[in-house]
Amino acid sequence: MQQYAYTAKDSSGASIEGSIVALSIEEAARLIRSQGKYPLSVRPQAEKGKGADAKPVMAARGIKISRADVVQLSTQLSIMLDTGVTLTEALECSAMNVEKPQMKRLIEDVAAQVNQGVDISTALSRHPRSFPRLFIAMIKAGEKSGQLPRMLTRASDYLKDEQEITRKVKGALTYPCIMLSFAVLTTVFLLIFVLPRFTTIYASKGAALPTPTKILMTMSDALIHQWMFIAPGVVAVAVTLVFGVRTQRGGRIRDWLMLNMPVFKPLFRKLNIARGLRTMGTMSSAGVGLVECVETARALTSNIYFVELWDDVSNQIQAGKRFSEPLSASSLVPGAVTRMLASGEKGGRLAHVMEQVAIFAEHELKEKIAELTRYIEPAMICLMGILIGGVTLALLLPIFSISKVVSQ
Repeated sequence: MQQYAYTAKDSSGASIEGSIVALSIEEAARLIRSQGKYPLSVRPQAEKGKGADAKPVMAARGIKISRADVVQLSTQLSIMLDTGVTLTEALECSAMNVEKPQMKRLIEDVAAQVNQGVDISTALSRHPRSFPRLFIAMIKAGEKSGQLPRMLTRASDYLKDEQEITRKVKGALTYPCIMLSFAVLTTVFLLIFVLPRFTTIYASKGAALPTPTKILMTMSDALIHQWMFIAPGVVAVAVTLVFGVRTQRGGRIRDWLMLNMPVFKPLFRKLNIARGLRTMGTMSSAGVGLVECVETARALTSNIYFVELWDDVSNQIQAGKRFSEPLSASSLVPGAVTRMLASGEKGGRLAHVMEQVAIFAEHELKEKIAELTRYIEPAMICLMGILIGGVTLALLLPIFSISKVVSQ
């Protein structure tokens, strides 16, 4: 028999420490659970103070792992904790089965902190580049409610859905950018390398050139002989745009364009609404206060107009107003959404309604992305045809004029 020190949560979610006599760590964990407690860490009594002097194995800003690795880790921990394994054992087992050095170091650091009696949410918050604020908040809510395995599963599902939506949005935007870049590069190639050969032919014939051809020749001459001024100008414009959007005024202009562009307007609005309501619904159903849910949604929002919206919602909730009231006054949120949220508030099921509205918005977002993808491809092909075809036609117009002169 040996004395074991442990850290656990009681039925109210409070953190407690104590010691117990058992034959092994496994038996000690079973005895702790039989007392109605949820064991977080169990260690031999002699090692209780050992971890206090342990040096952190993390960098100043924490260790960064990919979002896919975070999902994998949370899924593994959820399964092991649900089967009765202690948190310390689950972390140590995950660390032993990991091959990626960065992920192994992160898990070992979290395990070391938990062994010292630190809550896992606090240990994970040491790595902000890996674990988003929402993930930490959900883990903290799971600790308080004694439902850590369930919250790990929900956090993992949330990250998976967020990854899928982000990937679809990027995919919908990447294709037209690639096609437009290809069309511009092809046009520049024709102006620099093809048009000068035709210019020599036209000059020898002395034919009067059509206006489109003259415009192209002027552009070609500028690209060939004035490139030392054009290239720095293009670079300067690009740098100005990149750094300009990082300023407050530039960021506001960018965000306004994203929310008001004719084609992509519904895409970005649904994305921000779905992300905000999904965050608040998930946290609220885990027992987190509504004000904290709104503040977390605000922290996860990159669009300044939605940041201001959630700020207004938070202030008005604290002033005693309903959650749906400031939303109904905003042009960013559809009226149907605010009416559903108001109904959820009256029925005392706001968290459930927020999650359902988020699911519906995400479904509409996916359909909108699929629709845009179907229409973008032929639209970009038409645009490429107009650009390249227009250049080609302008090159050939003088040939028809020369042939008429010769025939006369």
